[in-house]
Amino acid sequence: MSRSSIRLAGLVTMLGVLLLASLPAHAQDASRWFLAEGASNAVLDQEILVANPGTSALSVTVRLLPDPSAVIAPGAVLTKTFPLGAASRLTVRVAQEFPGLNGAASAEVSAVVNNSTTPADIVVERSMYFPDGTRVGAHNASGVTQAAPRWILAEGASGAFSTFILVANPNGTPTSVRVQYLKSTGDVISFDAMLPANSRTTFWPQNDYPTQLGSAEFSTVVESLEAGKPIVAERAMYFDPSPTGSGFARSGHDALGVPETSEDWYFAEGFTGGNAQTAFETFLLLANTNASATTATVTFQLDSGQTVTRPYTLAPNQRLTVWVDQEGRTADARLKAASFGMTVSATQPIVAERAMYWGTPSAADPTTPTFPWREGHATAGSPVLAAKWAFAEGREGEDAAGRPYSTFFLLSNPGTAPVTVTATFMTEDGGGLTSTVTIPAKGRSNIWPSPAVAPTVFGPLANRRFATFLESTGGETFVAERAMYLFTDFASGHVNMGTPWTGTIATPSRPPTSVNISGFTPTQMRLSGGEAITITGSGFSGTPEVTVDGLPAVVTAFSSTSITATAPLRTAATGFGTLAASRIRLTTAGQTLTVGNISRVFRVMTIGDSFTEGQLVERIPPVPPATQPTQIYTFADPPYPEGLEALLRADPRFGSNADVDNEGYSGECASINGCSGNTSSGLGRMPGLVAAKKFDVVIILEGFNDLNAGGNVPTAVTALRNMGRIARDSGATVLMGRIHVMRSDMWDAIRTMAGQEQFLRVDFGTSVEIGSDNVHPTQDGYDTMAGIAFGAIRSVIR
Repeated sequence: MSRSSIRLAGLVTMLGVLLLASLPAHAQDASRWFLAEGASNAVLDQEILVANPGTSALSVTVRLLPDPSAVIAPGAVLTKTFPLGAASRLTVRVAQEFPGLNGAASAEVSAVVNNSTTPADIVVERSMYFPDGTRVGAHNASGVTQAAPRWILAEGASGAFSTFILVANPNGTPTSVRVQYLKSTGDVISFDAMLPANSRTTFWPQNDYPTQLGSAEFSTVVESLEAGKPIVAERAMYFDPSPTGSGFARSGHDALGVPETSEDWYFAEGFTGGNAQTAFETFLLLANTNASATTATVTFQLDSGQTVTRPYTLAPNQRLTVWVDQEGRTADARLKAASFGMTVSATQPIVAERAMYWGTPSAADPTTPTFPWREGHATAGSPVLAAKWAFAEGREGEDAAGRPYSTFFLLSNPGTAPVTVTATFMTEDGGGLTSTVTIPAKGRSNIWPSPAVAPTVFGPLANRRFATFLESTGGETFVAERAMYLFTDFASGHVNMGTPWTGTIATPSRPPTSVNISGFTPTQMRLSGGEAITITGSGFSGTPEVTVDGLPAVVTAFSSTSITATAPLRTAATGFGTLAASRIRLTTAGQTLTVGNISRVFRVMTIGDSFTEGQLVERIPPVPPATQPTQIYTFADPPYPEGLEALLRADPRFGSNADVDNEGYSGECASINGCSGNTSSGLGRMPGLVAAKKFDVVIILEGFNDLNAGGNVPTAVTALRNMGRIARDSGATVLMGRIHVMRSDMWDAIRTMAGQEQFLRVDFGTSVEIGSDNVHPTQDGYDTMAGIAFGAIRSVIR
C-alpha cells in the first residue's frame, strides 16, 4: 500500500471513528508477545493476561519497556517471572507486581517450559481500566507475536477525541523511526524520532501539532528506518472526560496497527437492539485504499440462520460507513433489533472494521442509544476463518471490589453446514470445564458462561476468571469474538477478536477447585484503616487481590495458605466513612470470595505530661495550730482524655466504638530523658506506642516541662515536630496541643511548627480554669479540655 493510497483512509464521520486491530497472531511461535500499550498510575489500571492451553507447566517472564516520561523508583524491578500451570491462566496486575513503575510502559511477555529453555506457546492480552480506579472505562487488545518494520493506524481523531500513538522499541539499541500523520485534507505531517532502547514512546498528535491537528481526522504510519530493528505500534483513543477526579476520560478504545489489507473479513458480533436500560448500535466501516473502485458484499448472518446480503460500491480511496441500524430501517427490517455476524467479500483488498456503541435508549427510537454514548468498543475483522480460537481473558460475577462482569463469546458460521464447537474453560487453579454449542449454517450463536443462566454447566465459574479455547469438533472453520461488560448497566466494556490457534488445547483434568478461607485477623480495625489484615486458608495462588469495602488493599505477603494486606487508609481528604463493619473480599486463583466483615473502632491516643495524665491540686483546710491551707496533688476524675472518651461515646456517630488511650506521664519532657525521674521522653515513647496500636487521632500536649528542666524552645519544638511526624507516618491524624499556661514563646513556636507540618491544632485557651498552683487545671478545667478536644475531633472526622 503506497502512502498516497492510504492518505484518505482516515476520511470518516464522527460516527465512524473507531479502532483498527492488527491481524490475529497465529499459534506458530507464539512463545513471545509484545504489547505496545500499557500504563500503571493513579488513573490507569493495567492487567496482563496470559493463558497456557498446553499440558506442561511454564515460566512466564514479563519485561516492561518504560516510556521516558515514566517515573521509575530507585532499584525498581522491571522484569519478573511468574509460574503458570498446565491448562491454566495468569493475571499480572502491573500496579501490584511492578510497584516501582508510575507511568507508561510497553511489555514483552515470553514463556518457556518450566525448568528449561524450551519456548512454549501462550496467549496474551492486555486490559486497561480507568479512570481513577473506577473502571467505568475500559479497553482490551491482544498482543502481537512479531514486531514489524511498519505499522498502519488507519484511524485517528482530535477535538472530541484524544488520540495517542504508542510505539514500542523492543531492540537493545536506539531505533530511528518516521511518523507520518495523513490528514483527511491530503496534507501530510512527517517527522523522524529516535526511540530509546527497550522503551515505549508516546506521541500525542494534537498536542504536538495543535495548529494542524488540534481538530482533525488523520491516519498514522510508523516505520522503522533501520533494517533489522522492527517495532510495534498501537493507538489509544479516549472521549467523554470525567467531571470529577483526575478529569481523565470515562470511555475509550485501543487498537494495534495493521500490516496489510484483505479481500475477505469476518466478524462474529453485531447488535442493533437492546432493552429498557441499554441500546446498541453497530457501524461497519469499509476502507478502499485502492486507486480503482471496488465492490464489497456484506452478508449478515442472523441468529435465526437467515442471511441478509447487501452490496456496497466503494470509490477509489473511499471510506464508507454502513450504519447497520439504519439499514434495518430502510433496506431490510430483519436487521432492526437483531444480533448477527458479518462476512465482507470485496473484489479488491480493503480494510473492514466494526464499531459498536451503547447507551441510554432514545425516546424517539428505543433501539438506538442517545449521544453521547455511555461506552463503545471496536475491532478490525479477521481476515481468516479458523477451526480453533483462543482467548486469555474471561470473567463472570463480581471482582474483589464488588463490580459485576459478564462475558459473552460470539460465534459466526459463514459456511453452508452447521458447526459444533467445544468450548474449554481453564481457570487459574488448573481446573476447568467444557461445553458445546452448535452454530447454524450461515448463522450465529453465542456462549454466555453465566452460572445464573446455566448453573449446572457454569456454576464452577461463579466469581472466577478464566481463559477460553473454542474448537470445532470436525475441523470446520468459523470466527469468534469475546465481549466483556462491567456493571449491571454495562457502563464499561471491551471486545477482543480471538487469536486463531493451531496448537494443543488440553482437556481440564478436574473441575475448578474452590478456595478455602479459614479466618482472618484482626477482627477489629481503626476507622482510618491502614492496618495489616492476614487471611488464612488454602488454595491461594496467582496474583491475589484484597479489597476492603471495595477499595484495594496492598498485598505485602503471600503464600498458598496465608495472605497479608494493608487496608486502604482513610484520611480527611478521602473521607473517614463510618464505623459500620467493613467487608473484606479476596480474589485468588482467579476466584473472588467474601472473607468476612471486620468491625471498626475509633481510636484516639492522648500523649503528654501531667496535663494529660490529669494531675490537679486539692486544698486541704488548715488544722490548728496551722493558719494556711495545705495543697496536695491528686488526679482529676475524670482527666480530660477520659472525659473525651465519654463525650465520643455519647455521640451517635462513634458510640461504644470510641476508645481513648491516656498516655499521659506526669513530669515528662518532650525532648529530655529523665525529667522528674522518668526514664524516657515523649519522643522516646512515641514510636513504641503507635507501633503497638493503630490510632485514628493522636493528640500531643507536651513541652511545658522541657523549659523547667533547662531545655529550650527550639529543642522542645523539634521534639514535638518529630513526635507528630511519627504519629502521622502511622496513619494517624495529628492534633498538636497548646495550653495557655505555657510561656508565650513556646505557644507561638508550636503554632508556627504545626502550620509548617500541616498538623491540626487544638488550643486549650483561657477558658480552661487553672487551680491554685497556677499550673494545673481544676476538675472544671479538665472537663473544659475534654470538650475542646471533642470539638477539634468533630471538626476533622466528618
